[in-house]
Formats: sequence, C-alpha cells, structure tokens
Amino acid sequence: MKFFTFSGLLFSLVILVSCHSSEKNTARETDQPLNVEQLILRVSEKINSNPNDDRLYIERANYFLTIDSIQSALRDITFAIDINDQDPNHYITLSEAYLALGNPDRCIEGLEKALEIEPKNQEALLKKAQLFLIMKQYDKTYETIDELIKIDSYNPTAYLTRGYALLEQGDTIKAIRNLQTTIDQKQDYFEAYIQLGVVYINLGNPLAADYLSNAIELRPNSPEAYYLLGMFFQENDEPDKAIEIYNNILAIEPQFTFALYNLGYIYLVYFKEYETAAGYFTQTVELDPNNYEAYYNRGYCYELLGNKSEARIEYQKSLELKPNYELAIKGLNRLD
Repeated sequence: MKFFTFSGLLFSLVILVSCHSSEKNTARETDQPLNVEQLILRVSEKINSNPNDDRLYIERANYFLTIDSIQSALRDITFAIDINDQDPNHYITLSEAYLALGNPDRCIEGLEKALEIEPKNQEALLKKAQLFLIMKQYDKTYETIDELIKIDSYNPTAYLTRGYALLEQGDTIKAIRNLQTTIDQKQDYFEAYIQLGVVYINLGNPLAADYLSNAIELRPNSPEAYYLLGMFFQENDEPDKAIEIYNNILAIEPQFTFALYNLGYIYLVYFKEYETAAGYFTQTVELDPNNYEAYYNRGYCYELLGNKSEARIEYQKSLELKPNYELAIKGLNRLD
C-alpha cells in the first residue's frame, strides 16, 4: 500500500512572444549599467531635442513595456505611428503592448497591420504563429508557420513553435522531428533540448538524459535543466544520481523547493532514512508553507519513527491546507 506521496514538477515550456527584437536587446545589453528609469529619462531628453523622431518613441515604449507601464508605452507607440504609419515594427510593438494587456484580438490586429505594410516580415509572422498557439488555434498556427518557412526555411524558432503545437495535439513523432530540426538549425537552442528531454522522459527513453545534459552544458546554472535530469534518474530508479543532481541545484539555488522535496522523497522511499527525509520536508515547508504534501510526508516520517503525536499534527496541518486529502485522512485513521 502506498502511504507516501511524490511530487514531480515537469517544467512546461511556455511560448513567450518576445517583447523586443534582437536589435533592441543588443542595445539594452550595451545600456545595462543604467536602470530602466534612467534609460527612459535619457530617451526623453533625446525626444525633447528630436520630437519628430518616431524611433525614439518606440525605444521609450519598449522600456516602458519592461516595467509593465503599458499605458505609457501605448501613448508613445501612438505618437510614433502618428509620425510614421508605414513602419511595420511600430505595429509589432503595438501588438506586444496589447499582448501585455491580455488582449489577443488587438494583438493580432497589430500584427496584421505590420504584414499589410510588409507581407514577408518574418518577426510579425512568427509572433502571429506563437499567438495562435497560445490561443490554441492550431490550424492557423501551422498555416502561419508554413508561410514563414516558405520565406526562409532556416528558422529554428518556427520549427520549435510547430513542435510545441504538435505536442499539444498529441502528435509526438512529428513534434520530435520539428524539435530536432530546431537543434539541427541552431545547435545551442536551449529550449529545444529541454523540450526534447521532457518528451523523452514521458516516453521513458534514455535519450532524455542526453538532451538534458546538452541543455546543462549550454546553461550550467539552469536549475530547471538539472531538475528535469534529476527527475529522469529518480523515475528510473537511480536515486544516487538523482541526489547528486538535486544537490547541484541547491548549490545554484538553495531555495529551490522541488529539489528539497524530492531529496526528502528519496531518503524516505529508497533509503528508509526517515530523520534525514523529515529534515528535507522541514526545509520544504519553511520555504513553501502551503505544501500540503510535504507536511503529509513529514508526518509519515514521524509515524515511521514512532512519534505518533507529531505525525498527527502534520496530518492535520496537511488537511487544513487541502481538505479531504485522502492520504492525510488515511494517516490519521492509522493513528487511531
């Protein structure tokens, strides 16, 4: 009979419609010593000197977007369009502002206007495909990606986006092909390695470890990549390797509660070291006081150690956080 509970987080990769082009990001990296407010002031001074330069309004709008000052961004975008209504990038930025407001219809309108001006604008097409994916309009996602790839077959993010859509629709084989094409075109595409790792974990395929190891090589300080690799080892009965991975995570991010929780689980289930396991669950609830599973598992450790009074407290706490939690109810019944 299973008395313990295992919590495994598989990081779902969300399609992020980037708020800024690579050109804008490059400019920002150059300006990193200044904070956003200082950058806004600097651009404002330039606008005072050049009030008819539409690009300056867009630059300031992008800075406003980074601090979620959406209305200020919209005002500047409107100024820019009033000055120059034939720049597709202005409408792309407009779509990003509406996306931040949670208005996908207006976001699409902005992208459509950009494409009306420049039908082969790859940034607008890609963002349009990503937005259709977020809206789960898969046919439109595929149509837009096909249009994009006809313009330029080298577009790793387009294949990645199609891979996500195929996964959401359950076509794993075609999704793998598209994700692999992403890596073939861009060998340092971290998100593609991560997603392939997740796919192969779900398939129980040892290739998962290879893809996740590649992701770690690309971003050695990514707790997400390490966590997924730890999950792979844990689910394939290699607890020692999983422990090593989770400890690597905690060296990078000491408050990563999922690693702490899973260490507790391993010491509880695999090694029967109940005091050690309880210690990890304690660290988990200190950082995440609403984690009812951690309270339950700590209670189960206490029960196995013969400390029924403490076990009862933990089971009751678990039920406070999640009423009718079956394992906690069964735990209390065992103590009666």
